Amino acid sequence: MEAFEEQAIRGSEKKPKCWLRYVDDTFIIWPPGIYSLTVFFDYLNTLHSNIKFTMETEKYGVLPFLEVLVKRTNNIKLAQGAYRKKTHTDRYLNAASHHN
Repeated sequence: MEAFEEQAIRGSEKKPKCWLRYVDDTFIIWPPGIYSLTVFFDYLNTLHSNIKFTMETEKYGVLPFLEVLVKRTNNIKLAQGAYRKKTHTDRYLNAASHHN
């Protein structure tokens, strides 16, 4: 995946300001604008037949990524908070249970 990312970014006319990946989730900061982001997204999906990206963009200055809610403040800085999906139940296994 690292080689794919390097090829993708090197081959793109416009580049992300930040590209972070955890397993199969990628977080990017894209300053050039929404139209060029769509072009970049389409370009990524043409590079390999077995690798397909989906995209979520920020809404109202926030974007959930993994278990974190990333918040844009003052258009310059990022803040974070805990993110829970709507289906989250707050139910956990007891740490003393021997559940496998």
